[in-house]
Amino acid sequence: MNTSALLPFAAILFLTAAGCERRSPEVAEKLAELERENAAAAGRQRELEHELEDQKVAAERDAIERERLRLAEDRAVLEREQGEAAAAESEEIRRREGALAKRESSIERTQAELLEKQEELRDQQVQLSERDRTLAGREALAFEVQEQTEPVADYGMFYDSLGSYGSWFDTEDYGYVWQPAVVRDADWRPYSRGRWACSDRGWLWISDEPFGWATYHYGRWTLLRGRGWIWVPGSEWAPSWVSWRENADHIGWAPLPPETLAYRGHAWDSTVDVQFRISPACFTFVEIGYFGGPLAGRCLPVSRNGFFFEGTTNITYIHIERNQVICGGPGYQKISDRIRKPLPFYRLEVDSRPRLSRDRLGLRPHIKGDRLVVSAPNIDSARNGSLKPKRVSGRIEETTVERQGTLSREISDSYRRSREESRERAGLPPVAARTEEKPRQQKVNDAPVVERRQDREQPRSEIQPQRNPEPLPQDRKRQVERTREEPQPQRVAPINPVRREQLDTEVNHQRQEQPRQAEEALRLQQQEEQARQQRQQEKQEREAEQARDQERTQRREQEQDRERQQRHEEQSQQEERQRENHRQRQQQEDTDRQQEQARQRQQEENKQQQRQDESRQDKEKEQDETRKKNR
Repeated sequence: MNTSALLPFAAILFLTAAGCERRSPEVAEKLAELERENAAAAGRQRELEHELEDQKVAAERDAIERERLRLAEDRAVLEREQGEAAAAESEEIRRREGALAKRESSIERTQAELLEKQEELRDQQVQLSERDRTLAGREALAFEVQEQTEPVADYGMFYDSLGSYGSWFDTEDYGYVWQPAVVRDADWRPYSRGRWACSDRGWLWISDEPFGWATYHYGRWTLLRGRGWIWVPGSEWAPSWVSWRENADHIGWAPLPPETLAYRGHAWDSTVDVQFRISPACFTFVEIGYFGGPLAGRCLPVSRNGFFFEGTTNITYIHIERNQVICGGPGYQKISDRIRKPLPFYRLEVDSRPRLSRDRLGLRPHIKGDRLVVSAPNIDSARNGSLKPKRVSGRIEETTVERQGTLSREISDSYRRSREESRERAGLPPVAARTEEKPRQQKVNDAPVVERRQDREQPRSEIQPQRNPEPLPQDRKRQVERTREEPQPQRVAPINPVRREQLDTEVNHQRQEQPRQAEEALRLQQQEEQARQQRQQEKQEREAEQARDQERTQRREQEQDRERQQRHEEQSQQEERQRENHRQRQQQEDTDRQQEQARQRQQEENKQQQRQDESRQDKEKEQDETRKKNR
């Protein structure tokens, strides 16, 4: 080929390349800007789609909790009915419970898929320095201070919205308390359906439940013996209110008890379990590998809490910084290193003036890029002590709290004084304090019962009307002297026979009435005794029924523990099979890649050998031509 013909084309290409080099910086900058705008638009689109799906999940969970409350109310009505209609209604309730369980399972799968999509948006996550990684989870990082606002709501906000998911009760020790309908589920505990997120103010609980915006950031939870978990309202907001424990493999937490409400703005350290006698039964433990993800179905059985409680150390570090509650617990870096991936970290954006519409789902936490927006309205209103729910399901007479011992008198008095101060702020009169007079009065009331039994055991003829006691000797002496000093009364005429007969008739009538009165009194005593025995028998029957219910609950918990353990084992086996399949696929891919590389090397060697052969042939041709020319 003639090389002289290629020179014009080479010159044109050179000139074109030179012109492109002069324009390339401007074009590259514009292209980069367009790519950034496109990436930002795509990120916003993904965030909007994620937010829409999250709203759908929240609405479905809200509907589930409302249906759960309706089921609980229908079951309570059913327990008071009998007959074939009740049996049919019971079958319908079981069918609805089965459908509700399927809806819960479906929404949990949707929630897991949503969290997986959220992992894809982790490129916008806050990048922490080494120092911040060390402090995160225990200390507060740099955060924006929110201005202190006046109260924008009161306890009526709780009374109105939480009634759709549970029942309000009146108690003597805690006032009005709330119990969710989901408490019938043996697996349910506070802070168990949702996930933990590390923030610049410590560990924040992101609840999957529609009532979580209130019950896990305001107020306190307590476990009543024979009744389950109840929530006591409070006005101070925090990312969470829990006591923490951990060891090398497990992390646990328990709600702080209501008595801590008396210490507003107080810091709590690792001695909080001992101070408030928090029971091991109140804790929730998980394996450290599951911490930071969805915890539904991951919590370990309550029956093993005693073992984990003894094998863990309390690491609670709740403190106040710039008038904000910092919820210190497990170290962020320690957990991230343990699970071999960084946990999500968010900057809190606290909205102290949210729009308090009728839709309380708008108060849920939601993620915006690297920020977690939470609603924390100030509800520390002076009217709180005078408000009450519109519907109170009943009164809990005995509030026996599950504790590891007895509270100190100082803590009990502090909580009682805080309740009295709340009533004073609301302009209500103080509640009369309970004294020890009630047991003494009970003993006084019991004494006549013993005497009546003794009287009943005596023959009827021995029952005599009560007579005045005999005077003492010195009193009798004064009476004789006083009689001597007084003038003697004049003698009167004898009584008229008719009048005497009337008097005798009255006396006889009184004598006849005395046995009848005694018999009537005895009959009333017998009725009282029968009523008392009947009440005692009913009490024994209730205690026996409660014992049977507790036994059934224990059996159900054991069955659920076995099922959960079986599911856990099946899940572990499935994960192991998935890992094995992944390892085999990876080995196969490595083998295929090695074979491909070997084929490529062989092709390269063949090509090189071919080029060498062609070169040798060319040299031989040149040598032949040279020899011919020489000839």
